[in-house]
Amino acid sequence: MAAPKKVPSRWKTRLASVAAAAAGVLAMTGAPPAAADDLGSTCPYPHVCFYNALDYYGNYFQRYQDVTSTYQSVPARNGYLTVVNTRNDDVAYVRYIFNGRTEVRCMPPSSTFTVTDGRATGIRISTSSTC
Repeated sequence: MAAPKKVPSRWKTRLASVAAAAAGVLAMTGAPPAAADDLGSTCPYPHVCFYNALDYYGNYFQRYQDVTSTYQSVPARNGYLTVVNTRNDDVAYVRYIFNGRTEVRCMPPSSTFTVTDGRATGIRISTSSTC
């Protein structure tokens, strides 16, 4: 039996990068509740923060805190989208486009919501404590 071929170190580095990226995607799509706590630590209270796939662990691209009666615009970002509501008593309504349709998701206080392939278009924070 022939000895296994040695993998060049440049390929080991590339494989490690691919594995790390795959782990990040898995974390985004099937994040356990603890992941919400991690994101909440980077999203200051009392905000609702938006994250995209590239900055999922630490850097939100937009945050909101004002209670409004109409939707506030959210800068367009396509792909994986995670929204974190750090507010203790207020719900947040996230308007987004998914599979070509506009949808609205009500986020209870202290919750996380992930869209695997969509684009947020608006956010409305309400003083209601339930959806």
